[in-house]
Amino acid sequence: MSMNDPGIYTGFYPKEYRDYNTQYGGKIEAIGWKWWDTQTYTSGTTTSLPQWFNVRATPDLGNMEVAFQLAAPKAFLIRAIRVYVKQRPLMVSPVSGTALGVFDNISQLINTGTFILTVGNKQYTFDPLWCLPAGGGAVGSMAMATGIAISNYADFATNGIADPRAVNTLSKPLFIGPQINFNGLMQWPAALTLQGGNTTICVLLDGDLLRPVQ
Repeated sequence: MSMNDPGIYTGFYPKEYRDYNTQYGGKIEAIGWKWWDTQTYTSGTTTSLPQWFNVRATPDLGNMEVAFQLAAPKAFLIRAIRVYVKQRPLMVSPVSGTALGVFDNISQLINTGTFILTVGNKQYTFDPLWCLPAGGGAVGSMAMATGIAISNYADFATNGIADPRAVNTLSKPLFIGPQINFNGLMQWPAALTLQGGNTTICVLLDGDLLRPVQ
């Protein structure tokens, strides 16, 4: 069956109705696209975060049109999965031992966290978070104060190099058909205490969107 066969995406509508199709020739186009969803990690409490379970009010949090699935007749080919820890620079005090701050927050989150992508009733990925770099984000240089007494310094980090090539490309892309349930789940074996409190984490599916030509 051809990918341009509209029956794949229209639920095999009766052929006599195709003469009245509002889509151009019943054809399908493929464009580069991303679906994302954002959750808040509650410091000292969270051990799991589900993804794509609702429609977000603003696009900075997510762009899903329907919870847990794609709106018919759209379909999606996942080529890469990206995880971005949304943090701002934090002023912290120097201490001996572990350097508490944004850098440590990201290290804790990705060192012990895992991500599972489920399509239908099957798991299709099960990765440690450190395997899923964001491939983007703020980049800069943070300078420490100098002098006899150093009271604090600016701390910032991202999970991976901020370059769109620095992502985990799937060895085999995953195709999600119209109205097929899918979800993501981040998990940690124990709750983490993060410097500066709660932290938002965004999971992004990068790939090709298939939709009718109009």
